[in-house]
Amino acid sequence: MKSVKKVVSHIIESQLVYPAVLAVILAGVLLLQQPNLTLGVQNQLTSLFILMVIAVAWNLIGGFGGQFSLGHSIFVGIGGYSSAVIFTKLHWTLLPTLVTSAAIAAVIGVVIAFPLLRLRGPYLAIGSLGMTLAMYGWMINWSFTNQSSSYSMPMEDLLSVNDLYSSSVLLVLVAILAALFMVRSPIGKKLIALRDDELGAASLGVRRIRTLIPFWALSGFLTGLAGVFFALQQGQLTVDAAFDTAFSLDSIIISVIGGMGTLAGPIVGSVIIYYVRYFAADYADWAIVIEAIIVILVVRFAPRGVMGILYRLRTAVERWLEK
Repeated sequence: MKSVKKVVSHIIESQLVYPAVLAVILAGVLLLQQPNLTLGVQNQLTSLFILMVIAVAWNLIGGFGGQFSLGHSIFVGIGGYSSAVIFTKLHWTLLPTLVTSAAIAAVIGVVIAFPLLRLRGPYLAIGSLGMTLAMYGWMINWSFTNQSSSYSMPMEDLLSVNDLYSSSVLLVLVAILAALFMVRSPIGKKLIALRDDELGAASLGVRRIRTLIPFWALSGFLTGLAGVFFALQQGQLTVDAAFDTAFSLDSIIISVIGGMGTLAGPIVGSVIIYYVRYFAADYADWAIVIEAIIVILVVRFAPRGVMGILYRLRTAVERWLEK
């Protein structure tokens, strides 16, 4: 019994290695199961994984940083359109296109963060929404993006359903590991300190904007990657689809249901929301109502989300180990 307690205690106390190893194992299982999945299921899971990455990226600044942003659709659109332009104008291969498009989104994230981080609370939310609407208005009137017409991706650059699935699995793994190492790093501790007690953290020398900027950059980078995969999956882009504010709203709902400020929250929440929508599609008139009821119930009875419930169970296990 003591050996069992020791193993369980070691797993619980591991704050970095265990989550990283678990993420790698789950990614490996998903890749190994690919031959058993139909093309339709793979395509559905690819959509789920793209949504998952966007939620993980938003949770970095919204959950861990306490910055309630409504502007993440900007990064999706920038990533998608950057890849489309690079493919059609420069004819680059996939990997450099991915990195460059995501880097552009990260730069945009830093640029918009400087004015937005002067705001707090609801003012930051409104400011980020204003940024999104301004970017949408610019893109839909810019001839370089074909304005309101669709921008088609080159057929030779599109990935097959199989390749898109396996690549999206790796994308989720990269997003989780990046978020994990960033949050567990010293700057991640500063971020959480700012979220919990900004005045107290400032009195200890933690600078708000200097701490938040790297997280906005990483969040923009990951969301830009998701935007590229969204473009590859769709085959063509429109400004309405790429800059849809639903990306931001979905990220918030997912994080709330899964557990804001937790590493696994966006993963769990993405699975729940995606399949609630999938099975509720047969009840079109009630689909939104069903989702709203779930959100209300979670906020009312489990404000820390599904992960909050699991953490309470972990606390019960820890008390058992101490006996």
